[in-house]
Amino acid sequence: MKSFVAPALLVITAVLQAMGVYPYIQDGITLAGQLLFPILFGLTAMYLSRKGRPGVFGTAHMVVLILSVVLLVLSLVGMSQQLPYFYPTMIIYYIAFVLLVVECGLRIAGLPKKERPKDPELDEDFEDAEDAQDADEPAR
Repeated sequence: MKSFVAPALLVITAVLQAMGVYPYIQDGITLAGQLLFPILFGLTAMYLSRKGRPGVFGTAHMVVLILSVVLLVLSLVGMSQQLPYFYPTMIIYYIAFVLLVVECGLRIAGLPKKERPKDPELDEDFEDAEDAQDADEPAR
């Protein structure tokens, strides 16, 4: 599943929430971190989605996509002041950030594995161990 939608929606949600909280905390360093890390994890997840095998962890990616849409809708509803307790809030920011980390972790886990080169010494040791085990067992 090569989708850029879930990481993009989660980054947008995290940035909206961080920018909404900034007038209340007035801390530029905190804002820089709150903007940098979701963007970093989002770009990493998007890059890794191009490298991964298609269809790996498809259900988990679909759940993350659905949750990202729900979080963005909650943020937009909060911004419109229909339900003001959804914007600005750090809870939605941290949920979006954790989902970004999970998405990035799923992308890393879905990368194709490299083939290990055959090591003749390891194969010989394995065969010697099997021969020794066969010699220890009584004949039937």
